[in-house]
Amino acid sequence: MDSVAVFRTIWRQKWFALPAVVLAVAAAVFVYLEGPRTYDSTQSFALANPRVPTEKEIDADPSLLELNSDNPYLRSSDPNLVANVVITRLNSKETADRLEALGLSSDYVVNSGALGGGLVVSISASGDTPRESLSAVTELGTLMDTYLYELQTVNGADERYLFTAIMVAAPSQPTEQLSSRLRTVVVVGIAGLILVFGAISLGTWIDSVRKERAARRRSRESGPAAEEGPEAPEDAEEGTEPPDEGQERKTVPKARVRRSEKRDLAFLDDAQVPQSDARGR
Repeated sequence: MDSVAVFRTIWRQKWFALPAVVLAVAAAVFVYLEGPRTYDSTQSFALANPRVPTEKEIDADPSLLELNSDNPYLRSSDPNLVANVVITRLNSKETADRLEALGLSSDYVVNSGALGGGLVVSISASGDTPRESLSAVTELGTLMDTYLYELQTVNGADERYLFTAIMVAAPSQPTEQLSSRLRTVVVVGIAGLILVFGAISLGTWIDSVRKERAARRRSRESGPAAEEGPEAPEDAEEGTEPPDEGQERKTVPKARVRRSEKRDLAFLDDAQVPQSDARGR
């Protein structure tokens, strides 16, 4: 089906399609203006390596040797291992459940990005209101500090041998994400398009039903007339009986008709003679 045929069909069913179009446009405008909105807030942390005592510091303060240096992440050749573990912990279901228990949004993302020898952890949280988004990202920053400390002190390591988190960017002012509203508008628009084509299909079906009923009515009206046959002539006299078929089949010879006509004429001539004689007298 080409585009011209489609537009013709829409135009024929405009009284069905127009209400659906108006409803779809009104729904899209309402969702864009009054629909749910999403706000996003972010903050960033940099993980700094621990300041391990040097030999000069140990010589100056032998008590440093008594500190517990058993931080399992210091034994790794990858300095970013601890940050990756913290990010995995923040993205776990445990963290999402803790946020939900506090009445905060569980829609958040924690990413990492390397900056030189250190690591930056970026936290982004979304919420239906600016306050909810800001509260969620702040709580995630607090949980990151807690997780970082718990992971490194599993063997009782001293704080001097722990990685520390330094705030690089404070929680930003929540901003509205227009993409969320646009996605909702697109969904409503698709639903409205389906509604329009459904209305057009309904109108087409109703027209076909009407045409079928009209055809059936014409066939019922023309059926009895065809069965009755041709009507009698209007100038035929009422009360006359139809001729007998036997009489129609009987034909009189032309010679007999002529002889009978001659006898009738001779009889009339004989009957008129006396009257002429009487007049002469």
